[in-house]
Amino acid sequence: MAIFEAVDVAKSFGVIRALKGVSVGIRAGEVHAIIGENGAGKSTLMSIFCGKAPPTTGELRRNGKPVQFHRPLDAQQAGISIAPQEINLVPDLTAAENIMLGAHRRGPLGIDWKATRTLASEHLLKIDHSIDPATRVSALSKAQQQLVQIARAAATSADILILDEPTATLTSRETEKLFAYIRAFRAAGGSIFYISHRLDEILELSDRISVLRDGAFVCELDPRTTTKEEMVQAMAGRAIGKGNPAPHVHLENREVVLSVRGLTRHGEFEDVSFDLHRGEILGVSGLVGAGRTEVAKCIFGLTRADVGSVDLFGERLDNRSPLASIAKGLVYLPEERKQEGIFPLLSISENMAMPSLGRYGGLLRLRNGDMMKEVDGFVSRLRIKLGSTGDPITSLSGGNQQKVIIGRWLMKNARVLIMDEPTRGIDVAAKFEIQQELRRFTDRENLSIIFISSELEEVLDVSDRILVMHEGRVKGMPTAAEATQESLLQLAMS
Repeated sequence: MAIFEAVDVAKSFGVIRALKGVSVGIRAGEVHAIIGENGAGKSTLMSIFCGKAPPTTGELRRNGKPVQFHRPLDAQQAGISIAPQEINLVPDLTAAENIMLGAHRRGPLGIDWKATRTLASEHLLKIDHSIDPATRVSALSKAQQQLVQIARAAATSADILILDEPTATLTSRETEKLFAYIRAFRAAGGSIFYISHRLDEILELSDRISVLRDGAFVCELDPRTTTKEEMVQAMAGRAIGKGNPAPHVHLENREVVLSVRGLTRHGEFEDVSFDLHRGEILGVSGLVGAGRTEVAKCIFGLTRADVGSVDLFGERLDNRSPLASIAKGLVYLPEERKQEGIFPLLSISENMAMPSLGRYGGLLRLRNGDMMKEVDGFVSRLRIKLGSTGDPITSLSGGNQQKVIIGRWLMKNARVLIMDEPTRGIDVAAKFEIQQELRRFTDRENLSIIFISSELEEVLDVSDRILVMHEGRVKGMPTAAEATQESLLQLAMS
């Protein structure tokens, strides 16, 4: 019997039907995976489950009885809590204060801080013992913040947890600890809705798999008998290609567009050197904390190097800044798209066209028709799922927001892209489409790309060569043809 279920739930946002009569439920002591492409309705359904949004039609049932959630607190009181994909913590509070936010233990004179911190530590230790509960969240890594967020969901004493892409920022060690926690939670009778684009995780953890497509329930799969290929086809409604999209050869004969020599920023990375050739996709691999993002930000000009040089198209960039880099055709796409990548109050078209507005200046106003024609072209090429380009960008799924950001800089005619975890939170089909589109741009437009990713399979699929980092140093640079996941992991841990 289902302890919680949605019955014929639909949700509309204006004319857009995000959910179309979905019925799914969860049993006690079960991990129920919900999978689907970006825009399939997963996040909308989870928002309804945790009280962030009411259904337009249909109903929710808890232990067979209809319930209504008007706010997240209503869902928490019904024993349902969510750890969302995007980090949603208070940075100036400690890990313990974030975990117990709104659930502080009270004493005779107010908050009993000792009891509150003790309870927070107990919840955190069940997931990861390496995080100091007294540390401010702003001082924690993204992976640690994600674990704190999961501990906060568990601290509500919920018996149903919703985990949305929980391992997106985690190392393999942290992922193993989280899996151990999930199994213990399930063994104790708890239930988990698990959303992830990492299909291996779904097959390893789940008891049932429900597939959504275009806002509708498609089918239920048995993880004991299904395959990743069947899962992908059910999500997409079509067969999806796979494999390396024709890596380039003889790159050494091509022009060097970006040359980095001896780049050092003490405490972050040391003596980083490499060349990026015209039309090349250079993958950057390494465990979380290897220094990949720090190097990217330094090349772009967000931080200053202590030693070393960066040459772009043969010109030394001594006074690097983001504005100067963009003007010369070098662009950095940040890892945290919500905090650093989008303009949340603006529309989809405005977000995409923002850096290119000067190109559409008319005598008295913007040549809006020309601009929208180009925006529509990139929407089509990148297969962005949307209602209208005039809708706010926050109406899109995370993966489609990322596609808008990619389109923004392709529209700006960027010549070198540094992409930091560009497909995090994007489904398998969309990843393949983006990989193919990036390859087409490197072939036809002579675009060159530095592609940073924690997923070894993705790095192998998309790259020509792979720069492997460990503890701030370059450990090797094999070609994709000669590398394997095992060899990359060995370099990354050496």
